[in-house]
Amino acid sequence: LQADLLDLKANPDRPATGTVIEAGVEKGLGVCATTLVERGTLKVGDVFTAGAAWGKCRALQDEFGNSLEEAGPSTPVRLVGWTTGADRAPRAGDALSVVPDEPTARKLADARNELANQARDAKLRAASSSGFDKFMANLGGEGIKEERTFPIVLKADTAGSVEAITSSLEGLDVQDDVSRVKAKVIYSGVGDLTKSDIAVASVQGAFVVAFNVGSNAAAMDEERRLSGAVRTNYYSVVYDVLEEIEGKLQKVLSPTPDGELVGTAVVKQCFDIGKLGKVAGCGVETGWIRKSANIRVMRGDAIMYQGRLRTLRSVKVDVERIDAGSDCGLSFRDWEEVEVGDIVEAYEE
Repeated sequence: LQADLLDLKANPDRPATGTVIEAGVEKGLGVCATTLVERGTLKVGDVFTAGAAWGKCRALQDEFGNSLEEAGPSTPVRLVGWTTGADRAPRAGDALSVVPDEPTARKLADARNELANQARDAKLRAASSSGFDKFMANLGGEGIKEERTFPIVLKADTAGSVEAITSSLEGLDVQDDVSRVKAKVIYSGVGDLTKSDIAVASVQGAFVVAFNVGSNAAAMDEERRLSGAVRTNYYSVVYDVLEEIEGKLQKVLSPTPDGELVGTAVVKQCFDIGKLGKVAGCGVETGWIRKSANIRVMRGDAIMYQGRLRTLRSVKVDVERIDAGSDCGLSFRDWEEVEVGDIVEAYEE
């Protein structure tokens, strides 16, 4: 309203400045960014920088995909012509500015990239030491939970996807009476996975998430060289990412019970039986289930229970062991939240 009343206008006759709204990688075009021009006029052929990225404008497109020769103040455009690769794509919120020539653009972008690398290295060092530091600080404290971090390397197709997934992942928090585990994205970026991404994951022991992107040849070679120490996990649905990471956090919180896995059973039905409480009707799938075994109950990737059996029955008779191919009734010590479909695992030392 004030702009209309006071007739306030941006100066179009100057080198353009603006803000990156969104950035991503498109086949045949490379890195593309939706940009809002705020001052000046952005023209095809202009050299520009934004964050650690730079380029020379090859094409401008409006919201309908029509080609433009120039874009004035308050104009949103898709900017094509970024010289730096996907590993240095601009981020949402980066300030874009036109500069006189390519050497100037390269120098500015390289300096910003160096600062970003230093910040990333500091973040990785902090992630490596924070778990031990918190553990030492908590020694002797009453009621203080041990905090653990589950490190993640994230690559996605757009900056918006990176920000949204990072926010959702870092909101995950799994805890029990003595400890808690939180997801932490230690490194993220736009575009295909690179060799350096795999190297970071290897050093930090991180879980690699690739959302709507692939891996370049160097990254796949590095993954093979590490012989399974790092495995890339590909996703196209955000909820699949969150569900799997939450399951991983549960496993970190409750590690595998003592002993060797000797048998598994599937819960087929659940019954409420008087003083016994809730009983799970199970079919033993592999090995055997012994009443004295260490028990873990899984629901998908999530650990639901870890402890011992209260009862083990076959046709209403208490038994010490049930072998594969037989049905049985199980009840658990201090836990009754079992559901149909849960997997019961038995471990013996």
